[in-house]
Amino acid sequence: MTDTPDSLRTRYLTLILGDDLYAVPLGAVKEIRGSCASVALEGVPPYVVGRLDQPGVAAPVVDLRRRLDMPQAQAGAPSVHVLLERGRRPLVVRADAVADVVDLGIPDEPGTTEGPDARADLAWLRGAAAAADRMVLMLDVDQLVAPADRAAVDAAIAADQARAA
Repeated sequence: MTDTPDSLRTRYLTLILGDDLYAVPLGAVKEIRGSCASVALEGVPPYVVGRLDQPGVAAPVVDLRRRLDMPQAQAGAPSVHVLLERGRRPLVVRADAVADVVDLGIPDEPGTTEGPDARADLAWLRGAAAAADRMVLMLDVDQLVAPADRAAVDAAIAADQARAA
């Protein structure tokens, strides 16, 4: 099978959280790591567990279990970190594991990243699709840091970088 730009736009990386599958656009995935060093930030929402401790990358680390109001994994349970980037806003998400790359047949179309979302409680959810015999919840990468929290996260990262300089 030959990849075309259109077929690449419909492919998603699936992430495992508990028994559920979530998907992020494959085009936004820059790197997958088994672990990720992060620096704690002050004044950010609890689902932002820090910023990526890598020179030149000012990316908040979002714990998907916390962001999606799921119970925390047991202490010492394995996790994976996925560096995502869309536009100029990098982001690291922490999940239990990575599953597969699937073609959901739904093109990735970036939404707006500005202003409040009328469905704020579920703004992170872009939709649902079927992959083989499983339902996959598609994450809206642009909404994983809630619009109401972006200013605090950006300010905390800027303050941390100023301290480090």
